[in-house]
Amino acid sequence: MIRSIWLVARREYLGYVSALGFWLGLILTPLGLAVGVLVPGMIMKAQPARYYAVVDTQDSLQEALDWQFESWQSSDTKMMLRQSLSTTSPAEKRRIINVFEKAYAEGSSPQEALDKADAPLHLKASPINFHPIKLPNKSVEEVEKILTSGQTFNGPVGRHTLFAAIIVNRDQIGNIASVDYISPDIVNSELKQAVTGALKYLARLELFKSVGVTPTEIRNADADIPSLFVRKPGSLEPNENQSSEVTLTDRAPFVAATSIAIALWLLIFSVVNFLLTGTIEERSNKIFDSLLTSVSVTDLLSGKLLGVLMLSATLLCAWMLMATWAALYADQAISPAAWEFAQAALDPALILPALAGFLAGYLLYGAVFLALGAMCDTIQEAQALATPLILLLTTPLFIIIMALQNPASGFVFIMSWVPPLTPFLMILRAPLEPPLIEVLGHLALMLVSTSIALWCSIRVYRAGAVNGFGVKEIVSFFKKKTMGKSKL
Repeated sequence: MIRSIWLVARREYLGYVSALGFWLGLILTPLGLAVGVLVPGMIMKAQPARYYAVVDTQDSLQEALDWQFESWQSSDTKMMLRQSLSTTSPAEKRRIINVFEKAYAEGSSPQEALDKADAPLHLKASPINFHPIKLPNKSVEEVEKILTSGQTFNGPVGRHTLFAAIIVNRDQIGNIASVDYISPDIVNSELKQAVTGALKYLARLELFKSVGVTPTEIRNADADIPSLFVRKPGSLEPNENQSSEVTLTDRAPFVAATSIAIALWLLIFSVVNFLLTGTIEERSNKIFDSLLTSVSVTDLLSGKLLGVLMLSATLLCAWMLMATWAALYADQAISPAAWEFAQAALDPALILPALAGFLAGYLLYGAVFLALGAMCDTIQEAQALATPLILLLTTPLFIIIMALQNPASGFVFIMSWVPPLTPFLMILRAPLEPPLIEVLGHLALMLVSTSIALWCSIRVYRAGAVNGFGVKEIVSFFKKKTMGKSKL
């Protein structure tokens, strides 16, 4: 029996490995993932400089916009500073961040505040991508003509076209009555958000001014706001009287759990498709008859599952070797904080549930697709049956996306006990360190549900492979039942 299963598994494995599609998937999948990870950051860093103009008889809105953009720059810079200090002691980290915040609140620019903070790494403040261009007071028609004509203007970052114009309409006493935002770009909303923030800032200034508070007094008050540090209980640092602040490294298990769950979903549904197409090809070409003269139906099904499982292991090992090589090659370019993040993400408490979830999910869905393939003579028949099934099986992906923000919710806990979702949601809940009884319950549920799926699949597989029972016979059966009832 074991020899028969091995021979079938070896036949399946060698058949897939020798195909060109396997090697394309082996190479293109990590490249696609790398592009998906790196390109968004590259796009954000490569955002073009944009010029805008404020057409107004006063300078208050322009000054408020300058404040808004500098405030965003300060927030982004402080976040970058916190990440760079992940390996610094809590006391030193507090000192550096306090110096940065106080320097900025006292009037320094974000870059000047960084220089005063004297961080261990030389950092540059986040750039501002929107720059004001002075336009004389023009009518709306003239401004729209400039926006659509492609006219360029000299500015702090070279010569560019006008991205947007902000027309300020004031009442008779000089207050802002309304603001028109005009731009040919209807997608980018960053500048619109800045205008909204600037208007709110002006409204607050007017309110403070009415009670005798000056902008200088407001900024001095901002300088006295205490810094906020998010800590986790316990884990006191040596020679320190407080525990370390929560960093991206502490969130690494949750990021890794989400990534692993999505990656396993993609991998499972990539390899089980091999089972479907391979089974249909063997049935349509009458290869089943030859195979079943040498092995039993159970051995044939088990061998197919083992062969594609070996294929999956080959893909995973190859991708892990590529990732290891890339990490060693980029060793000098990766910061210590990034290495800490990677080490926290590779926690055995995540890897072991991931392996168990993949094995259970693969066997469960693989058995379903094998049974489906054994009932179909053509790819068209399989597509007709697989379409509603695939729509149902995409549910785990939607649940994973919903569970990203709150994996500890009661809804996620309840859905984790639904067998088709258990392999994925068990991984998402692993960073929460669930009680042992929950872990054992999930493992028992996956074992029972996978066993039932395999048991049913063997019987459906036998009916399709040996007895030729398929989609046409099912349709004929229901037609007879329907026509019989209509005659009555």
